[in-house]
Amino acid sequence: MNDPAPTPQPEHPSDVLWACVEDGFHVGSRGGDFLGYVDRQPDGRFRAFDARSTALGDFSTLNEATHAVGTASAPTMPLANAGDSRIGTAE
Repeated sequence: MNDPAPTPQPEHPSDVLWACVEDGFHVGSRGGDFLGYVDRQPDGRFRAFDARSTALGDFSTLNEATHAVGTASAPTMPLANAGDSRIGTAE
């Protein structure tokens, strides 16, 4: 009897490893890949950023902000190539 291939499970925010690298500054990764960060603002709110430092929004709790980073879409190109518009073009 052939068992069907397991269905891939979507990644969940709980798969994210968070490190507090400085008071009010948290960095998230999943499987060793940088996802983004959360920075506490002077007014006490938490600003979430994706892996390319694009702001995802301001949140009243750290949990809300880390959830936003953990569920944000992944970058469409490897971070090593980000910002290099010449990748894949002939010269």
